[in-house]
Amino acid sequence: MIEFEGTEGLANFVNQIKERDIPGLLIARAEFVEENCEVINTLLEYHDIEIAGSTPSMTFWDVEYEQQERIIRETKEKIYTCTGKEIRVMSSRYFAYDENTLKAAQANGIEYVLARGTTGAKATIYKPEEYDVKIFSVSNVDSQSWGTGSLCDYSYWAREGTPDDFEKELFGALKYDKISPVSHTYLGGLKQSWNDVYLKFMDEPNIEWLDLDTFGQVDITLPFQNIPDNREVLYETPHPSTPLEEEENVSNPCAVEDITEKVSIDVTLEDNEIVVFHNGTGPMCIEALEYFDNMGYEYTEYLNSEEDFYATLDSYQGNFEESEGVSQTFGFYPIMFVEDRAFSGYDDDVKDEIDKLME
Repeated sequence: MIEFEGTEGLANFVNQIKERDIPGLLIARAEFVEENCEVINTLLEYHDIEIAGSTPSMTFWDVEYEQQERIIRETKEKIYTCTGKEIRVMSSRYFAYDENTLKAAQANGIEYVLARGTTGAKATIYKPEEYDVKIFSVSNVDSQSWGTGSLCDYSYWAREGTPDDFEKELFGALKYDKISPVSHTYLGGLKQSWNDVYLKFMDEPNIEWLDLDTFGQVDITLPFQNIPDNREVLYETPHPSTPLEEEENVSNPCAVEDITEKVSIDVTLEDNEIVVFHNGTGPMCIEALEYFDNMGYEYTEYLNSEEDFYATLDSYQGNFEESEGVSQTFGFYPIMFVEDRAFSGYDDDVKDEIDKLME
């Protein structure tokens, strides 16, 4: 799953794979995760999906090492700040990579780099002998007019393809032992005709769905210079047969708020009362709790691993149009409710404001 537009199609797609016990990999840029932190955490809690970092505005072909290393490191840090999860997969625009990508990925503990397909619709996991990083060469298909692209709804849509074209290619790829279908979920999760194709595919009985580590077993080990590379991109500007705005939406997309059961609780806080929602791992969370403990401030805490975490958070958050602190949109943990105020994230300014409230 790739998403950088919105969360409606993403939530619908995740709900559909959850119903069928299908594992998933969500590829997202760090800024999208930051902007939709609560939604992303709800989805990660709701279903067994893994999140991967992405730089969809940049290709990593022939980019100097220092720049790639910085981008990968910052992407990893930003996603961890929101989710408390270490990313193991990294990609750039068009699934581009080069040797500097592998060096930068290894330096940051990234296990997989996504690559433009090199073995047709068959997905292949390469292991370069020189690096402790796997190259995940995604399923790739050809187009007479627009060259090759991944086995993806967007690739077909952008190259004048139709859902019927995509369906034929998708099911035709089942002749291979390992394939990696991709959905841009603002298309495959939200647009009815494209979503119908995926639902048919999800319900195909002769498919074994695998988690990342099982799927990621190495197929071919070679010196880096001998691993094939695909740099063909012939459709930088989309040429759809039907513009996105003319595609019919699904009639009942699953909204994020539908995923977790709501609970009704009394959220009125007394003087000097503190309620903290956090993931137990982020540096701002740890610093805030240490500060409360050092100051002797009593607080009630909720961990995002607990049942009804997000529903309870929603009950508190619903009293506020925005948060104070590092984020004004409840984008960062810890999310703290102190008397009649709400804070998201923790820094010296937040500490000073809480001290004033607690005096």
